[in-house]
Amino acid sequence: MIEKVPFGNTGLDVSRLCFGTLTIGQLQANLSMQDAVMVMSYAWERGINFFDTAELYESQSQIGMLPPSIRHNAVIATKSYAETPEKMKQSVEKSLREMKLDVIPIYLLHEQETALTLKGHRGALDVLLEYKNKGLIRVVGVSTHTVEVTKIVRQIPELECVFSMFNVEGWGIKDGSIEDMEKELEWDYKTSKGTYLMKALAGGKLLHDAKRAIKYCIDFPYAHSVAIGMKHPSEVDWNLELFEGKDPPPLKAIPRKMLVSFWCIGCGTCVKFCPQEAISLSENKAVIDHDKCVVCTYCTGQCPLHCLRVI
Repeated sequence: MIEKVPFGNTGLDVSRLCFGTLTIGQLQANLSMQDAVMVMSYAWERGINFFDTAELYESQSQIGMLPPSIRHNAVIATKSYAETPEKMKQSVEKSLREMKLDVIPIYLLHEQETALTLKGHRGALDVLLEYKNKGLIRVVGVSTHTVEVTKIVRQIPELECVFSMFNVEGWGIKDGSIEDMEKELEWDYKTSKGTYLMKALAGGKLLHDAKRAIKYCIDFPYAHSVAIGMKHPSEVDWNLELFEGKDPPPLKAIPRKMLVSFWCIGCGTCVKFCPQEAISLSENKAVIDHDKCVVCTYCTGQCPLHCLRVI
């Protein structure tokens, strides 16, 4: 059974392996409801109690279909980009409704980039704190792709956890190196913030070296959990073997790539929503810089014509 550890000073205990639901949602594999519930239930049976989702991922409703015995006992983290108090209230109510929860264990401000971004989301943060005071949210935190916000978290007492971009090559960290991120996560951890890691495989870029990439995150001593996307029980088993110190056979996986469909009209919406600045416009069409793209798929959910997809 996989190890569970206290998640900082939050009062929650989380499995060292977190089930990332972006992969099973509509932005990526788009599993059927039956298959999504099956693989998440299997992960739970194998000892994984930590599940990460987001309003953007469109996988909250999949979590909502889990059996109540799982849904009400799992540590579920979700997130919203909402900037205003009104929009954040709508997001939280949507999350409660879609996941069929009375209390959301962890709610994050999604992808905060700088101190200025956090300041602009203060009203939204206050709403999360209001819901926490009402007993409808247990823990409030942020997700980020930057060293700056990972550092700022420990300066804001209301933020109890951080979900940071982290992988062996430093892919996707927008303002520094992996060493910079390690340093700030160490301090967050030592100040009793809950810390967990995203993009261990850099959106598929490190699938060719998956063992080394995931072991690097497992061995990092200042993270309570590592979120990894899984869409089949065999992937759950493979990851669990690594976390248990075993040596599974090489992972058979095909690296993913973002594709722009021919009907793109170059509206530029995707450019605005790409956290890696990996999309530009050329001759009225979106162009992907695959060296920068980490296949986070945040852009796909924003395209009004559904021109972006993962292959």
